[in-house]
Amino acid sequence: MLNVAFIEADMAFLQKLQETIQLQPGLRCLFAANSVESFFENFPTRGTLDILFSDIQLPGKSGIEALPALRKRFPKAEIIMLTQQEDPVLLFQALSGGATGYLLKDFPLLKFTTYIQSLIQGQALISPKMARHLINYFRPVQVSENSKLTSKETQMLLLFGDGKSYKETAEILDMTVDGVKYYVKRIYSKLGVSNKIDAIRLVQSSQSAASFA
Repeated sequence: MLNVAFIEADMAFLQKLQETIQLQPGLRCLFAANSVESFFENFPTRGTLDILFSDIQLPGKSGIEALPALRKRFPKAEIIMLTQQEDPVLLFQALSGGATGYLLKDFPLLKFTTYIQSLIQGQALISPKMARHLINYFRPVQVSENSKLTSKETQMLLLFGDGKSYKETAEILDMTVDGVKYYVKRIYSKLGVSNKIDAIRLVQSSQSAASFA
């Protein structure tokens, strides 16, 4: 019997998932909570999990913020982010934090148990839309002459690449947070991207190419 648990604030959606699981032999919904805090407070002390589905946007601590603690508590479990957030930045944060999958909530409910079976068979569970972001991340890129960044803009992206927040970047560059946001919009416009992941990748690729020139 495989133990499945959920951290999900949408109670109607959660109920549908639980009902779907209950109809499947070999699967048991062991526990469900509507927040990270409630999950850790009430989960059985000696309980074990095989699969945990967690939303990202939750009351209190977010699903991504909870990943280090969840991974420590359940080192062998599949931890799947189950979310509406089609955001490549969140995707990379989730995978870096210990998640083993990223599933958007736009799937037909009848497919849910099929997804679980794919996990049991050792397959990765990532929505096709999000898998495309992974492919794009590793695809070679070129930065045109017209999209060259200033030294400050490049430094800003490299700080983001090191995991610095807007606030930390503003302090290092002696700027305001609003100033950083202004530069970020200008960077996106120059590079023709819409998120930090793609912008950072372009700059890092450009620097790698320059180092071998």
